[in-house]
Amino acid sequence: MKLISDNSSQVNTLSERARDSADQGEQALSGVRSTLDAFVESSAQINSFLEEINLLTQQVHILGVNAAIEAASAGKHSGGFSIIAEEMRRIAGKVKETSGDIHSVLEHSGALADNTVSAIQAASETLELLEVSAGLSIELSRSISAAAETRYDNLQLYLAATVTENGGSIEPLQDEGASKS
Repeated sequence: MKLISDNSSQVNTLSERARDSADQGEQALSGVRSTLDAFVESSAQINSFLEEINLLTQQVHILGVNAAIEAASAGKHSGGFSIIAEEMRRIAGKVKETSGDIHSVLEHSGALADNTVSAIQAASETLELLEVSAGLSIELSRSISAAAETRYDNLQLYLAATVTENGGSIEPLQDEGASKS
């Protein structure tokens, strides 16, 4: 009975450690959630900047087209103006392509962030279940320990009473059913 009580106490200690670990895990996940929230906010700002870049790119492209028209109307006097107009349109196209690539990467990062949030939610739910299980284990362990200690104390009292009743010697315990027959 004493061994059961001691082992139950050890299970109780381990369950408390598991509950503490679950609490620490929940705190760590909370920090990751905060970081992901900041990442999502930052991604939204980058998307806003990309929209502005796309607007500027369209304007540069339009300026390049207008410059090419002016160069064509100027004829042979346009000199390098048509070359500059073409270069403006080429740069605008490249900026638009690059901003599209950045947008694609951000969308992929957003999908990864969503997957991470889902994984964090699942881990959080698992930690909550672990915490509940640890709490139940602690209560069960305490109950077993208390019952074992009570049983041990009762056994000690019974043995002391038996020794006193038998004048200091302990006789083997007999099954009540066997003594009646």
